[in-house]
Amino acid sequence: MRNSFKHLFAASAVLMLAAGQILAGGEERRPSRSSQPLVIKGVSWGPDNKAVDAAKRRIERHRNVQAELRGSKYVMLSFEYIEDLPAEKNAPTPEPTRFRIMFYNYTEDVTVIAEGGFDEKEPVTVRRDMIDPWTTPEEIKATYPIIEQDAIYRAARSKGEVEIYEPMPPISKVNGERLVNIGIRNADLSLNEIVGVSFKNNTVVRYENGIPETNRMTAGTCGVSSSGGGGTGPGIAGQTILTIQESGGASDTPLWEMLVVRPSASSGQAYERSGIEIRDVKYKGKSVLKRGHAPILNVKYLPGASCNAYRDWQYSEGNFQAPSAGAQDPAPGIRILASGQKATTIVENYSDAGNFNGVAIYQEDTGNPTGPEVVLVSELNAGWYRYIMEWRFGTDGTIRPRYGFGSITSTCVCSPRNHHVYWRLDFDVVQPANKVFKIERGRKFLTPVTTETASFRSYQLNRGYLVQNANGDEAYQVIPGMNDGEAYFTNPNGNVETFGAGDFWLMKFQGTANSPGELDDPQSGTGCPPYPAACLAPWINNESIDGEDVVVWYSAHQFRIDDASLTEWKNNVITGKHVIGPDLRPVRW
Repeated sequence: MRNSFKHLFAASAVLMLAAGQILAGGEERRPSRSSQPLVIKGVSWGPDNKAVDAAKRRIERHRNVQAELRGSKYVMLSFEYIEDLPAEKNAPTPEPTRFRIMFYNYTEDVTVIAEGGFDEKEPVTVRRDMIDPWTTPEEIKATYPIIEQDAIYRAARSKGEVEIYEPMPPISKVNGERLVNIGIRNADLSLNEIVGVSFKNNTVVRYENGIPETNRMTAGTCGVSSSGGGGTGPGIAGQTILTIQESGGASDTPLWEMLVVRPSASSGQAYERSGIEIRDVKYKGKSVLKRGHAPILNVKYLPGASCNAYRDWQYSEGNFQAPSAGAQDPAPGIRILASGQKATTIVENYSDAGNFNGVAIYQEDTGNPTGPEVVLVSELNAGWYRYIMEWRFGTDGTIRPRYGFGSITSTCVCSPRNHHVYWRLDFDVVQPANKVFKIERGRKFLTPVTTETASFRSYQLNRGYLVQNANGDEAYQVIPGMNDGEAYFTNPNGNVETFGAGDFWLMKFQGTANSPGELDDPQSGTGCPPYPAACLAPWINNESIDGEDVVVWYSAHQFRIDDASLTEWKNNVITGKHVIGPDLRPVRW
């Protein structure tokens, strides 16, 4: 039987005392925990790359698909799993049985989408769509022979080395044709332009002023030299059931257990995805999150600066260093490092090169009184940007999602801009039915939040939220990070920038055929700013979240002046001012 609201509110008052202590000081005062060796294990989950590759070959040859593509010039751009929603929300995530493949027909400038099943029994359905998907590493490489035949490129190449790189935006639409954008420059910048490559005509298309309409490059370059290694495309298998246990612990219950999905296979828009995705997360045997991921990532340059605003993608796994000696590779793109080893990215190495793509997992003794953390990290490529995504799991139950920022050499990244990350946290604290309370400094009691709402951070009040088991006292706090910035701010011209859209969105989980989890934003609708800004307003429609299945969207905003040097934050992935993200802290667990 569900506890009465009076009982829950009384319990919440007790929680507020603890919460106030945490929020007032920024860090909770807890007794020191001695560092303990952790046992980290992974087991492969879901279809492997052999099954995925077989499905791709079969669908490409299928008569329904060839009816749309035969005689045309085309490319396979993405592969994604179609999620099967479990009958019960608290049931384990079922392995995918169906998939979706996206082709682009260059001849007709149309996207072709095919759906089928791994067991080959399901009919293959095919439809056309007018969306313009982002590029893949294979498509980028296919531009090189076309560029190498260009007269201007060849003339510059005869005088010295010319660099080809991935710019922003990744594509442009000109006279109805989808062009793949490529950056070209030489050492003295006498050649420094972004061109469009037409696969329909096998030609290089030059833009007015040497740049696409949505890009305004300036002289000069900043960032790290590109390794030319590229990244992965969307739809590469790589999932593992991860368990973390304390060595020699008396309990057989894992400290942590979860399903980890590599960025390439993560959910969300096929041409965006959502980075490292964690599902069915349990701490000490009790459910915390059904799913955690970051479906929205965007950037906006300040007025008067070079470049524009972009929605970035999180499926392209870039190169970083993850030692292989003694490591476990339980699934493609999942590497559990040996004891004492650590993965390093562009932030630590000041290098765009590496030996691994995917998710590296390792233990790090951070010196925090809360004990060691297990780190899940990946480096993501989006044009000239390099994003470092982490999930950190403390032995005390704290979860710390983090994002860091870097870039390869470019003119745009010399200019002021704001990066925005939007985490989607599908809380199932012990069970799907939860309650929500607002916590603020100076308030004696927690404030119940009973209907869907959106709000802004308040560092003055240390505003956060607490999601509590509707039938018990277990809860998790969402505590903003001190570097997480402001959604609205006054720019140097004195105008208020609202591109960030907000900080918190609290909503009821949707799992219907029309809205399968609201795994990303609708991108348009009532109250929406123009794309590529985040658009979560349509999901807030006054539904009850009192004793319901609660989803929290949390955004953080990182202002960067330029990427001329990484020195000041080179070795500060966790504490550097470039790192953003909240803390998720257990209460009465």
